[in-house]
Amino acid sequence: MKIICNPTSFGGKARKAWPKVVKALKDVGLDFEVEWTKGPGDAIRITKDSVKDHEVICAYGGDGTINEVLTGIGQTGFKTTLGILPAGRGNDNAFSVRQTGKLDDLVDMLVQQETRSIDCLEIDDGARYCLGVAGAGIDAAVAEMVLGKSSRLSYNFYLLKGFFTYRPQPIKIDIDDGRIILDLKSLSVLIGNGQRVGNKKMVAPNAVIDDGLIDISVLGNTRILETLITSLKLADGTYIEHPKVEVYRGKKVVITTTSKKIIPAHAMGETLGPLPHTFVCLPKVLKILRMSDTILKREGWDKANVFSANLES
Repeated sequence: MKIICNPTSFGGKARKAWPKVVKALKDVGLDFEVEWTKGPGDAIRITKDSVKDHEVICAYGGDGTINEVLTGIGQTGFKTTLGILPAGRGNDNAFSVRQTGKLDDLVDMLVQQETRSIDCLEIDDGARYCLGVAGAGIDAAVAEMVLGKSSRLSYNFYLLKGFFTYRPQPIKIDIDDGRIILDLKSLSVLIGNGQRVGNKKMVAPNAVIDDGLIDISVLGNTRILETLITSLKLADGTYIEHPKVEVYRGKKVVITTTSKKIIPAHAMGETLGPLPHTFVCLPKVLKILRMSDTILKREGWDKANVFSANLES
């Protein structure tokens, strides 16, 4: 088993917590190899170099680290199982697959090595991969503004700044090669395979992570007050009830723009660059380590709406 660690996750708190993690893993006799990243993109390289020799590769860090390890796994054909050891600020990927961040639970998961297969977002023909949420518009603009800022205060400041400075832009959304085409002014387009992003924002509350489909939430031409009101409802997902929010489902989404302004995009807060971008749902290609049924039941997640099997029963 390989563990790829990001020393800068959670403002360096992940590195400080690492000795305790190592002791817990060694106490149960786990055999593992560790490598620390040296900068952005390094986890992709390490993963691609490690796939041949490791059946399980774990990401110890925040959602950006997990995205990079996942991208490395995807770019080598999804031949390796992903383990998520959440050590970031929001840990939204972990929530989207219903994992706790409790050390005892994570050790149990690594010992048992139970797996589940989930969908994955392929971005721009494999340039990047994402298991959670991607998007374009105000959320991506805020992600760019807070790049390199470690404090929660900085994030809140730039989020508020975004509400007052970013205005809806002309966006064209093509779902499933012309099955649905939208041409409108939009504040944001959110592509949900998982349910959560942006430090516990429930932006895709009805997304199912293993059904072969993605939820596309389109925030329309909102005014500043409407934007603020809608943003207050992101935490519990009720923003989708706003009359200027529409939710669609599909397997492929192409987002383009005719705006003279640069419209940024992101995957779990990691910048992708300006539009256009293509997002495709790859059904059940990603194998991940999962928490035991005992833990899921303890947390009240044994019937979570994120898994298709729970919706069918």
